[in-house]
Amino acid sequence: MKCESLALAKYIDKSPGIFFIYGEEIVLQNYAKDFINDFFKKEGFVEKKIITKKDFHNIEKILIENTGGSLFGSKIIIEIIHDGGKIPKEIVDIFKFKESKNFIILIKSPIKKISQSTAWVKKMNESALIIECNKLKSFEEKIWLKSQLDFISENNVRKYVEIISNLFPGNLVAQQNEVNLLKLVYKENEQINTNLIFDGGEFSPYELEDKIIELDTSGALRIVKSIHKNDDHYAQLLVWIIGKIVNTTVVAMQNSDLRKGLENAGIWSNKISSYTTFVRSNSLKKIIPLQKKVYELDLSSKGLAGKTKDQFWQELDNIVIKLTAA
Repeated sequence: MKCESLALAKYIDKSPGIFFIYGEEIVLQNYAKDFINDFFKKEGFVEKKIITKKDFHNIEKILIENTGGSLFGSKIIIEIIHDGGKIPKEIVDIFKFKESKNFIILIKSPIKKISQSTAWVKKMNESALIIECNKLKSFEEKIWLKSQLDFISENNVRKYVEIISNLFPGNLVAQQNEVNLLKLVYKENEQINTNLIFDGGEFSPYELEDKIIELDTSGALRIVKSIHKNDDHYAQLLVWIIGKIVNTTVVAMQNSDLRKGLENAGIWSNKISSYTTFVRSNSLKKIIPLQKKVYELDLSSKGLAGKTKDQFWQELDNIVIKLTAA
């Protein structure tokens, strides 16, 4: 059985308990994975086990061991990460397992296309729900975007859909980033000004990302100081942007293929070159401790860390300097 990612809600309870997610749109893949996890969590599947390539040879053993649930008697979601290339025999063999009331199998793959005439796809069609996550058409993008903006009043949602879709046509990663930023602002403001995200006084918060990955210390500090003076309500957004840079760098450094690591992290193609230079100018030893600093800044921006506003902005300056010091 096969469905498109946007139609998953109609098919999820018809699946025999095995899900195969594939396609070139990583945002839709993540959406499908999260939807499945949330759906079955409500059904009592409260534990999760992740299987990567190094454990593929043990897949059958793991499934047999969990036929009766986890060691603690809980229902379990077994997530299998296929990192590319030909679908291995160990994954194909999964389709011989009968539906279990105690585990759900979720297979996530980066392959972009599958052929319905292939033997393993035929097996999968009989035993699993295949979820296709391909690029959306323009009208489908707007439907998806509207569903992500359900925290905005009906009166304003159409305006935001048009603004975001026109700014980033065909780029769901960028659109998802805009939604995430809007959610941060919405937490701080009951009403959202439609100019809040897209106009930022002398500088936009987005420009901070560019200056940091370009290792432009003075330019980055100039942006922070300008926003501090003119638009300090952007404090939490600045922390989010810095956190994105730090976390993206950690993920990319742990991938043997740097470009692929950046693409998997959702970095736009026009920024990969700058990110590559930035990542190569840093080290895990330097970057990982900054994750804790970002967490502390996030608490401080929400007034939960017992720091003054001046202390927050000083610490923000300090982390910018550390990130841009080659």
